[in-house]
Amino acid sequence: MANLNRSWVTKAAQLGLVNPSALDGEDLIVVRVFAFVDQLVWPGRKRSRSEARAMEPWQSLAVNAAREAARDNATKLNSILWITPEGVEVTNEIGTHIAFVLEHQGSNFVAVPIGEWVSELPPNLETIFHWPRKLADTTITVHDTAIDVLAFSTISQQVTVFATSTKPLDDTSYGKVRQHAASEHPGSAVRIIERRANGAPSPWFELCDLPDGGLARRPLDYTSLLNEYGPQLKHLGRRPDRETT
Repeated sequence: MANLNRSWVTKAAQLGLVNPSALDGEDLIVVRVFAFVDQLVWPGRKRSRSEARAMEPWQSLAVNAAREAARDNATKLNSILWITPEGVEVTNEIGTHIAFVLEHQGSNFVAVPIGEWVSELPPNLETIFHWPRKLADTTITVHDTAIDVLAFSTISQQVTVFATSTKPLDDTSYGKVRQHAASEHPGSAVRIIERRANGAPSPWFELCDLPDGGLARRPLDYTSLLNEYGPQLKHLGRRPDRETT
């Protein structure tokens, strides 16, 4: 499911890195990073590919850092695991990415897109920190308009609902979506995010009730949504054609 060659799982298990009978999302990340570092040879160093060998210290550090990144709330989609012959570092923002590169100019290092690798975990193996699990996937119809509804668990006692439609939600359809979510998950606060499926310039909005009635829309940045919901956005299918963020 994770598109990993089973031989790498076997090698990782032999080194005590994973238990092949109970692999989870963290383990898949560990195996993928292990497969990468096991084949990495630094300039000026020689190593036989067929020679049996134990892990070198920098390889162990890389594998351990990968597992920690898979558990860390600070990990984002653009997080990078930097590997050097002497050690490793994980950076989560563009500023710290640049700082690492500047600090290591003239040195040997490689960059593993650890955030992207985490986001590529298969469904039901998304056991990563704050990225929520899917609760429901259904369609409701209001005013002859179909609204696709996906609900995810987020923070304690809160459900986030993505409502996808070709038309903007009006007060009635918004109320129906909220009512449906509340009935399915009683006692939980409901956050509703609207996704326009008709190529609107700004397809993502958070919907909120105004104090004196009516509906307010707050545009949402797609990159921020990816950092918050990660692989779950893949359940929404292809993004609208005009969205380029």
